[in-house]
Amino acid sequence: MEIRGRVHNGVVVIEGEVPLPEGAAVTVTYPAPAGITPSVPKKRIQVPLVRTGQPGSVNLTGERIAEILDEEDASPRR
Repeated sequence: MEIRGRVHNGVVVIEGEVPLPEGAAVTVTYPAPAGITPSVPKKRIQVPLVRTGQPGSVNLTGERIAEILDEEDASPRR
């Protein structure tokens, strides 16, 4: 079911008379206007290649990837 409404003083006000039960869980979506770009442009990252004897044996969390990149930045082979 799609129900239209407008924001008024920070509250979504439903247009028309739609009988929703008190406490009903709803989802509100907002179609972003075309042509608006995000305030921070997206950047591509390069994930380091970690060689091991067993494929899939390294648990690469965001924190571990940051550690590996820091190690590469300090590496003398550059």
